[in-house]
Amino acid sequence: MIRHFVPREFLWRAPVWQADLDAFGAVRTASLLRLLQETATRASSDAGFDSEYYARTGTMWLIRRTTLELVNPAHYGDILEVRTWIADFRRVRSQREYEIRAGDRLVARASTDWVFVDRPHGRPRRIPDQWPALFMPEGPTAAKRIPFPEAAPPPTAITLHRRIELHDLDALQHVNNSNYVSYLEQAALDVASAAGWSFTDQIAIGGCFRPVSHDLEYLDAALYGERLDITTWPTKVTADGLERHTYLHRGDAGHPLLHARSRYQWVQAGVPTTMPAALREALAAP
Repeated sequence: MIRHFVPREFLWRAPVWQADLDAFGAVRTASLLRLLQETATRASSDAGFDSEYYARTGTMWLIRRTTLELVNPAHYGDILEVRTWIADFRRVRSQREYEIRAGDRLVARASTDWVFVDRPHGRPRRIPDQWPALFMPEGPTAAKRIPFPEAAPPPTAITLHRRIELHDLDALQHVNNSNYVSYLEQAALDVASAAGWSFTDQIAIGGCFRPVSHDLEYLDAALYGERLDITTWPTKVTADGLERHTYLHRGDAGHPLLHARSRYQWVQAGVPTTMPAALREALAAP
């Protein structure tokens, strides 16, 4: 008899709140990432690894990398159903998969690579045997990791700046992982504005850039009061969207904090379409 391994799944449902919506009435990318983090936390507690377990063992999980595919926007009134499961275990890392649906509509797919660390110093710790024994009783598997596609910023890359403020921080007193994606999407809008297509100009023709995917590699934590340098450039501009690389560094020392690769799609009245030729030319210009 052939036995097929069925991963231990966790399911959580949450309503979309008004505060989750962006200026176009869709759920913000950062809100979706917060939903994934909360679902992972609840899945851990459901398996017996709750806050008391982490306090007792002096451990916690940190996200090393997140890939997010945005399939359909979610809106106010939707009940989001998040399904999650662990895909693999390595010595100090574990990959968790997610799927978000609103009824029959697929909203997003995601994957996070978590690192098990000691709480005081954030140093990697070997994952206890009880984790794979519970989540993968037939034996742990190791999923293939595809390295982040590094690229050197070209001379035409634009560098923006921002200061880390109190509302950016989480309970660990550093920038929450979900907030970085807001920095990326704001930078994309700022670059369009610098090219002569401001937020107001886009609204006037009923258009905007909708994020389609983000690949985020977290390298270090940003702290309160630090200045971030956000260097961004397009790697591909097509008739209906573009791909963009963005690197975040500490401004003073050039210390890398985040590398990201993103795709955006031009939509008008919520429908994907060809972007105005003048906008495409402005974004593609060196």
